[in-house]
Amino acid sequence: MKAAGHRLVDDVTALNSALMNRLSLYPAIETTCFFNHSVFDLTKNQERIQFDIHDNINSVISEHRENRPK
Repeated sequence: MKAAGHRLVDDVTALNSALMNRLSLYPAIETTCFFNHSVFDLTKNQERIQFDIHDNINSVISEHRENRPK
């Protein structure tokens, strides 16, 4: 396929793209990526968290930190 000029890429919807933009503005988040139809981020504390388009960013990060194994 590559030799024929074809490429496979993720199709990021407008809603997921908007979520990624919101996450990139959040101070505790280092990077954001789209993988397998999901949006993930890596926080400055090296936590990988999955987000949905309707999530409250503060709530998801807080819940993740409360529920992670100690």
